[in-house]
Amino acid sequence: MKIDAMLKRVAPLVPEGESVLAATKAIPRGAAHETILGAAGAVAGGTVSGGLAGAGAIAGSHTGSSVGDAGRAERDDAGVDVGSASQVLLVATDQSVLLFALSGLGRPKDLTARLERNRIASVATGEAKLFGQKMMEIVITTESGAEAGFGVAKVHRRHGDAVMAALS
Repeated sequence: MKIDAMLKRVAPLVPEGESVLAATKAIPRGAAHETILGAAGAVAGGTVSGGLAGAGAIAGSHTGSSVGDAGRAERDDAGVDVGSASQVLLVATDQSVLLFALSGLGRPKDLTARLERNRIASVATGEAKLFGQKMMEIVITTESGAEAGFGVAKVHRRHGDAVMAALS
């Protein structure tokens, strides 16, 4: 689903009086690792003998969970908890940053977090790696010093740049 189509779907959920400036599809820091490593462990566990099956599933699930827990704790500290969403629509408005969880098909579901712009100390562009692939990362630091990172795939880079420009 294209960003413009996503914005049309979430328009009724944007708080009244706020104007959307830019949006991008993003991956919360740690969320993809949690999903992929947990699934890989379960698959690997299911393809080996009975005694090792449980160990593989547990190890993969534990590894994915620990990476995901760190990302979730980081977002909780920053006040932008997106729950277990592995993809979000990150929307910059004139007054806030809105995060909408996306379904497995990439359709916006719910507004999961709102961070008022006056609580943002800085926004920086970094680089994230997802299984060897480099991608842009939008790092939001709150006034309390907590930060939350959101990876932006190369295919959405221009939208990520637009969000950065809107938040700068």
